[in-house]
Amino acid sequence: MLNNGIHPGFGHFQSDNADKTPTLNFKIQDNRCDPLVSVALKALEEALSNTGESEHALQTAIFSVTDTGCQFHAKRVINALTTMKPRQAFFARGSAVMFSTYSSMAIGSHGPCISMSGRGTAIALVLNLARRFLTKGDCHRAILLCADQVDGAMKASAVYFSSANTSEIDKLIEYSLDTANISLYAESIIQSFFSREKPV
Repeated sequence: MLNNGIHPGFGHFQSDNADKTPTLNFKIQDNRCDPLVSVALKALEEALSNTGESEHALQTAIFSVTDTGCQFHAKRVINALTTMKPRQAFFARGSAVMFSTYSSMAIGSHGPCISMSGRGTAIALVLNLARRFLTKGDCHRAILLCADQVDGAMKASAVYFSSANTSEIDKLIEYSLDTANISLYAESIIQSFFSREKPV
């Protein structure tokens, strides 16, 4: 059960079918992204709809964390290399950067766009940057997007922060670095933090 009392800008989406990407409400001209990126964009749609805000600033900072990455496109890169027909497009769309890049395109942001591979420590690193950007006024909104593909299931969670709720960032950093959580997949950490029944 989602605890919207902790943070209303949380969204989650899961798909067990890598062959069928979810239908997105975002209008993106380039829709050749990895299926996991599409799942992440669906989580972002939910997070933004839960904020109650109708406008999303051009300078929104987007931070993404993934441990498993874009497996569909990574396999395409490997297959292309084994057949001696490498494709630059496969390689570009197989990187972790795709999560923040496609999110930026989706909301029309020109703000910072940072991606990391990892788990709890990576979440803490990008959230420290997000808090710094927000408190210094470099941006007024930040989005954390975490996505992983585990046992065939593609899962993504997105969190929308404004400069008014940087204290939630500190709580999430502490939770991500807790010894019980630090080695979990990034998406699992975010989902468990925002689905707890008791507020932090």
